Amino acid sequence: MRNFIIDCDTAEDDIFSLFMLLHNKVKVHAITVVEGNVSFPVEVQNALWASEFSKRFFGEEVKVYPGMERPLVKDFKTVENVHGKGGIGDLTLSSNLKPEGKHAVDLIVELADRYPGELEFLAISPLTNLAMAYLKDRTVVEKIKKVWVMGGTINGHGNITPVAEYNVWVDPDAAKIVFNSGFDVTMVAWDLITQFTINEEWEEIKGLKTELSEMYVKFYKHYREFAMTYQKMKGNPHPDLITTAVALDERVAKRVEKFYVDVENCDCSTRGVTVIDYLGVLGREPNVNVVLDLNKKAFLEDLYSLLRR
Repeated sequence: MRNFIIDCDTAEDDIFSLFMLLHNKVKVHAITVVEGNVSFPVEVQNALWASEFSKRFFGEEVKVYPGMERPLVKDFKTVENVHGKGGIGDLTLSSNLKPEGKHAVDLIVELADRYPGELEFLAISPLTNLAMAYLKDRTVVEKIKKVWVMGGTINGHGNITPVAEYNVWVDPDAAKIVFNSGFDVTMVAWDLITQFTINEEWEEIKGLKTELSEMYVKFYKHYREFAMTYQKMKGNPHPDLITTAVALDERVAKRVEKFYVDVENCDCSTRGVTVIDYLGVLGREPNVNVVLDLNKKAFLEDLYSLLRR
């Protein structure tokens, strides 16, 4: 049994990432919520709804722990234009569940102590919660087995600035801490996943006529329209869901190489840029496993397996 924390700024792709984890029968010990995509209360509410739905559909209720509501140092902005006011377009999700009283940062440290060498951290969000856990207790580096990060770019094609990806841009100080702390990090970059969008598969998914496939179409409609209209993509991307698939299925990451990666945390036009030392010119020890290519066929098999359920 694999043990996970899923760290979310809960929009549509975060919700389906949770579903994919549960579909693959790993143990998800917590949903930790962090600043990011939409307003923090909406993120928490979406996480609670996802937990309540998961109890009914997968037989697993996952407790929700609110965490950091702002970056360590810098200001940031939410992106309702991308995901809609509700994080799933302008729809509103409601739940009878309540979040846990324990802060997400404390919970991360506690679970790392409870499952040393076994706990995996799926960071499909800004890295503020994990950075704070590290600053509180440096030993979490030795106890957390793996950190899977959706963030950064490999070719400098951003989505919040010309060169920076949103999750890293939101809290570049946290990303810099996590990347340079000694965690076993695998990074799945924004400009990589944009090459693997859901294009003609959209109609195939609509044709599945299952509860999850119909929910998928409903939840991703706004994001798909934004991606195709404003980001000039052929379909809707899956940054979080692809990162989850990389964590779960070794077939999905087609090419992975380890490089030294740093993060620009300046107040400048390159804020949030992931600086990848491809040639080793900095003379630093490689610290991040960087995914450089993906197997779309394997990802689609994982996605369809979930949506046909």
